[in-house]
Amino acid sequence: MDPAKATKRWRGSIAVGMAVLFLMAESISAQWLSIPLSGTPRTPDGRPDLTAPAPRTPDGRPDLSGIWQRPRRGGGIPGTPGTAANAPNNGIAEGVEVLFQPWAEALYKARAENNGKGTPSERCLPHGITKAVSVPEPFKIFQTPGLVVILHEEFNHHRQIFLDGRRVPENRKPTWLGYSLGKWEGDSLVVDTVGFVDETWLDFRGHPATDALHIVERVRRRDFGHLEIQFTIDDSKAYVKPWTVTMTFDLLADTELIEHICENEKDAIHLVGK
Repeated sequence: MDPAKATKRWRGSIAVGMAVLFLMAESISAQWLSIPLSGTPRTPDGRPDLTAPAPRTPDGRPDLSGIWQRPRRGGGIPGTPGTAANAPNNGIAEGVEVLFQPWAEALYKARAENNGKGTPSERCLPHGITKAVSVPEPFKIFQTPGLVVILHEEFNHHRQIFLDGRRVPENRKPTWLGYSLGKWEGDSLVVDTVGFVDETWLDFRGHPATDALHIVERVRRRDFGHLEIQFTIDDSKAYVKPWTVTMTFDLLADTELIEHICENEKDAIHLVGK
């Protein structure tokens, strides 16, 4: 090849590469909105006061509304290429005794050895309840007296928790996020969910679940900036006895959710620098 042409092509490649990096950086930096919200308590320097008392609704209930995110502990981003299923924060059962049924234990070990390959989200299928709140993307809680709605940024999925005293409809088809009924016990929202599909993963490490899955959540807002959810997993087909885990979440103040479209995670490899 002519050296002059080769040099020109090399310089052109650098220019294209720089342009791509610039556009990616601009796109990523533009994703998060900064919107000072009037209802956010603030410290003297104007920053959100995350240790302020939890807000309450006009009827005196704790207001769970806000955008929440599970704190990251390092070790990779769950569900993205190059991240092992046994990386920190990819599992929900650290320090918890989980007694499997034999088939479920074999499946769990196989998934772990395969680094979590085959998770439904690889096919743009929804996460289960516990897995959906473990991803890096936040979720938004919108609370009314008779209904709590959870909007998940990842995949733009939503979940409804009914507080109006209804019962689970008969002959209802199973779904990925189940059918959720809630009630208040003091300052905790207790949510009872059944009616799941038979393909749910409870986390990225591959804890399995079946259509017998029954999840009870106790949701408590400790203060303005911190949320706690205790999950009790009861699935007699997969586990010998119920087991309980607790997750904490931090408030993302003065921002909003962004659109997240699933394309089999085609862009994830670029976003994590792999």
